[in-house]
Amino acid sequence: MIPFNPKFSQTAVGYCLIISLLGVLIFANHLNNPFQFDSVPYISNNAKLQKPETLLTPEFLQKEFIHRGLLRISIALNVYLDGFKPFGFHLLSLAFHILNALLLFFIFEKSFQRFHLSALGWGNNRIRSISFFAAVLFLCHPIQTESVIYIMSRSEVMASTFYLIGFLLFQQLLERTSTSGLQYFFYFLIIILIILLGFSVKQIVATLPASMIFYYFFSCPDNSPAWQFLKKWKWPPLVICSALASLFFYKLFTDEAFLVGPSRTDQMVGRVKYMLSQPYVIIFYYLNKIFFPINLNIDPDIEVVTNFLSPSFLIPALCIFFLLVGSFRVFKNRIILFFLCWFFIILSPSSSIVTLHDLAAEHRIYLASAGVFILLAYWVSEVSCKWGKSQPLQIILICCLFLGMLGVLTIKRNTVWQSELSLWQDTYQKSPYKLRPLINLARAHGLLGETDKAVQYYQEALNQGPLIFAVNYNLGDLYMEKGLVPDAVQRFLVATQISPETFETFARLGDIYLSQNNFKLAESYFKQAVELNPRFSIGFKNLGVLNFYHLNNPKQGIIYFTRSLTLDPDQPEADNIRLLLSEYSSH
Repeated sequence: MIPFNPKFSQTAVGYCLIISLLGVLIFANHLNNPFQFDSVPYISNNAKLQKPETLLTPEFLQKEFIHRGLLRISIALNVYLDGFKPFGFHLLSLAFHILNALLLFFIFEKSFQRFHLSALGWGNNRIRSISFFAAVLFLCHPIQTESVIYIMSRSEVMASTFYLIGFLLFQQLLERTSTSGLQYFFYFLIIILIILLGFSVKQIVATLPASMIFYYFFSCPDNSPAWQFLKKWKWPPLVICSALASLFFYKLFTDEAFLVGPSRTDQMVGRVKYMLSQPYVIIFYYLNKIFFPINLNIDPDIEVVTNFLSPSFLIPALCIFFLLVGSFRVFKNRIILFFLCWFFIILSPSSSIVTLHDLAAEHRIYLASAGVFILLAYWVSEVSCKWGKSQPLQIILICCLFLGMLGVLTIKRNTVWQSELSLWQDTYQKSPYKLRPLINLARAHGLLGETDKAVQYYQEALNQGPLIFAVNYNLGDLYMEKGLVPDAVQRFLVATQISPETFETFARLGDIYLSQNNFKLAESYFKQAVELNPRFSIGFKNLGVLNFYHLNNPKQGIIYFTRSLTLDPDQPEADNIRLLLSEYSSH
C-alpha cells in the first residue's frame, strides 16, 4: 500500500483540476449542438420518452437489463430533468468523458508503480507527469469527438466509466498487502456488480475480466506464485480453453445471426467478410486516425475484404502479430505488452466476432485508444530523457504545443456537428460513394426547405440504390411538394414493394387518390394502412369520410368514424365527428 503523502495528494488534485478544466474548454462549443444522426429517432422522436418516468423504475431495468436498460434510463433521466433540450444530454456525456480521463490518470500512475518502473530509475514525478500527459491525450484527442458529441455514443463513454472504476478497484486490491479473505470477497463482489451494471450500458464491459487477468500476470515477476502455478498446471486450462473456443467458433460460423450487432443480418456483409476486413480497419483506419487525426469521418468508406489471401488482410494481420510478439522482445518491458493487449482486448468484440452493420466507427475505439495514448506518452518520456535532459523547458513546450494542436483540431471537429447539414456535407465529401451520407445530406436539405437540392441528392441516391425505402419514400414526399404527383405515386408504389409492412406509404397513396376523387382506390390503400397499424386513427377517419360521403355506405362510415374517435378523442376534427355521430344516431 502506498503511504499517504500530502504533497502527492495536492499535486494529484492540481492535475485533476487541469484535466477537468481542459475538458470543459475543449468541448464547450458543442453543448448546444442539436440531436444528430440516430439521436433523432432514438431520443427526440421516441414515443416511449414522452413519459420518461415509466423508464425510471427498477422494473424497467430488470426487464430491459440486457437491452442496454441502464443506458436508456440515463437518457430518460435527461428528458425527465430538462425535456428534450440537447444541452443536458451533451453535458452529461461530457461529464462522463472528463471522469474517464481522471480515472485513467490514476490507473496509469498505479500501472507504472505496479510494473516496478522505479527500479529502472523512474521517479514519482516522472510517473505522474507521464500519466497526466496520457490522460490529457485521451481527453482532447479529436478521435474522441464522435463518442462525446454523438449522444447515442454515450453507451461507449458511460460503459467506459464502469470499466475504469472496476479496473481501478482491482488495482487498489492488488496494492493491499494485508487483506483478509472477507475483504477480497467484498472487493470482487463490488467489481462483479460494476461489470453487471456496465453490461447494461454496453457489452464491452465483458472484456474487463480479461484485462484484469492480463494485468495481474504481466505485472507479477517470473518467480511469483502465480507464474509458478501457471507453469505447473498450464495443460488442463489450455485444453479446457481450447475446447470452449472450438465450440464457440463452431457456433459463430454456423449461425450467421449469432452475436450480431443492432441490425438485421441481411443488411451486413457477412461474418467472414466482416472479420477479414477488421485487421485493415484496426491498423490502417483506427491507428492511422490516432496518429494522424485528420479527415475524421462519421461514416468511413472501408473496402470489404473477401478472402484470406488478400493483401488487405495479410499485411495488417502480420502487423498485429509483430506488434504483440515483437513488443516485449524489443522493449523488454511488460507494461508495453499489457497496454497493447488493452487496446486489442477492448477492441476485440466489435472488431472480430460481433458482426456490426458498419465495418468501422470511430466511437468503438474510445476506451481502447487509452492503451495507445499511454504508450505514446511512454515513448515521449523515453525520448525526452535521452535527448532532452539539457533542455527540459523545450520538451515541455513541445508537449504543450502538441496538446494544444490536438485541442484546436477537436474544437474544429466539434463545429462540424453544429447542424445536420454541416455534418453530412462533411461526411459526403469524405465518402462520396456511400449511400447513407448521400441520403442524410438530402434529408438535411429537405428539413431546411431546400427542396431542389434535396431532390437532386435523392435522385443521385436513387441511381446508386434504387431499392432503398427511405430514398423512394422521401423523394415521393418532395415530388408532392413540387406538384409532380405522377412521379410521387411511382416512388410510393416502389416503396410499398420494398417495405410492405410500413403503413405510412399506403396512407400517402390513399391521400393522393382521395384528392383525385379516385375513391375506390383510395379506400383500398387506407384499408391496407389500418390493417398494418390498427391504431392509425387518421386512416380510420379517412375511411369514414370515403364511406359516408362518397361510397354511399354511411353505416360503415359511422363505424370507421367511431373507431377513429376512440383511438384519438382529441384529434382536430373530434367535435365535428361527435356532432355527425349524434345526428346520425338521432335519425
